[in-house]
Amino acid sequence: MKTQILVEGPDCSGKTTLVERLKNELRWDAKALHHLNGNQFNRYLKEYALQEKIIFNRGHYSEIAYGKLWRAGNPFSAEEQQILDKICQQNMVIIFACPPLEVLQHRYRKRNFQQQIKYEELELVRNNFCEFMESVPHLLYQSASYDELQSLVTNVAGKIK
Repeated sequence: MKTQILVEGPDCSGKTTLVERLKNELRWDAKALHHLNGNQFNRYLKEYALQEKIIFNRGHYSEIAYGKLWRAGNPFSAEEQQILDKICQQNMVIIFACPPLEVLQHRYRKRNFQQQIKYEELELVRNNFCEFMESVPHLLYQSASYDELQSLVTNVAGKIK
C-alpha cells in the first residue's frame, strides 16, 4: 500500500490546489519541500523515510528541474537519483501537474505576489519537468477543470485505501 503522495510540476501548475483537496479528502498532512541549502540527497532521503500518510508538495524531481535552471544542474549523482526515484516509485502515488504553457503563463500573470521564477523561465522549467517525468510512472494532472480535479482526487483516494 502506498503511504505517501508526491505532487510535482512547475510553478502555476495547480499543485497547491490539488494538495489542499487531497489533504481534505484523505485527512493526511501535507508538506512543501522547497529548496533548502545543504546536502540534497540526505535531505530528501530523510524526508521520504520519516513520513507516513503525507502529501509532499514538491520533491527531488523539482530539485532536478529547477536545479538545471538555477543551480548549474542536477544536485544528485546518478546513483543517488536512482535511490530516490526507487523510493518514490515504491512508496508514493506520484502526480505530475503539467498544464499547457499558456495556462501557466495566464496563472502567472494573475498572481499579485512576487515569484522567484520569472515569466520567461516558465517554459524552460516546464520542459525540464516533461523531459524526465516521461520515464517516471505518474498520474498526469493538467488542471484544466474542476471535474478533472475531482476525478483525480477520487482516483488517488482509491489507490491508497
